[in-house]
Amino acid sequence: MDDSATSVAKKGPGWPMIVALVAVALMVVAYFLPYASATQDYRDALMTMPDYAQSDELGMTNADIADMSLFEYARVYAAAGDLGASTAFTVIYLPLLVGAVALPVLALLFAALRKPIPVIVFSVLAVALLQLLNWDFEDRLVVPSSSYDIGIARWVYLVAGIAAIAGAVWGIVLRRKVRTIA
Repeated sequence: MDDSATSVAKKGPGWPMIVALVAVALMVVAYFLPYASATQDYRDALMTMPDYAQSDELGMTNADIADMSLFEYARVYAAAGDLGASTAFTVIYLPLLVGAVALPVLALLFAALRKPIPVIVFSVLAVALLQLLNWDFEDRLVVPSSSYDIGIARWVYLVAGIAAIAGAVWGIVLRRKVRTIA
């Protein structure tokens, strides 16, 4: 066995896990990208008073809510009790929204450690959770709605999740090929 095959066998394949690492990093970044973007009419209405505070508890202005990330939705749902919503609302939605970033962070950790199976598990769970959130937001007419269209985060999260899974599977396949050669 040559030195490169020995190196790959000891460390595991490099490129597939780099792909997985970058992909799960994009999933984490997507949590902070616009998940919902205001429709043009709603954006125009919001921008007539961009500095108007929608809520003192949240500290969010009209300009801030023109493009809402999952992080901002988590802030809104965390403050839902203070804003007059039931605490059950917070108890249900806040863990889902926190999970949407916690699962990719765990996948990122395992991608950095070159552990493809946990990357696959946490990426699949993250994508499944995002699909659940997408369905719920659509069912409750949050996004898309007359005020908001689907933002870029939904697509970045989904494509990055699929790429992370593919990279991790690719890593497993290459590792097994190297072991059969050795």
